[in-house]
Amino acid sequence: DFLKGLPSYNQTNFTRFHSDSGVKTTSRRPQVYLPTTDHPSEQVITTEKTNILLRYLHQQWDRKNAHKKRDTSRANLDDDDDSGDLTPPKKVPRLGQMEEGNST
Repeated sequence: DFLKGLPSYNQTNFTRFHSDSGVKTTSRRPQVYLPTTDHPSEQVITTEKTNILLRYLHQQWDRKNAHKKRDTSRANLDDDDDSGDLTPPKKVPRLGQMEEGNST
């Protein structure tokens, strides 16, 4: 009695349905992946510890700032070419800080 008034029991609801005009299904077997190279069995799958969102953002930031890094490295190379020495300059302590430290 409960299912009596449901539309699935009314045949007029399915007058436009034609089973043969729909998508035809084929009985072919699905394609199977066949590897062309033999991978070593001792491969270990590991997960990265960094979050995928953080990794993506860092990659975008690196791509965005890559040209800036190249420009500064070229400027440093131009300065170094004048001196002929490719070693970075040595750090020299500030004289003002040395005097203040000795006076107290």
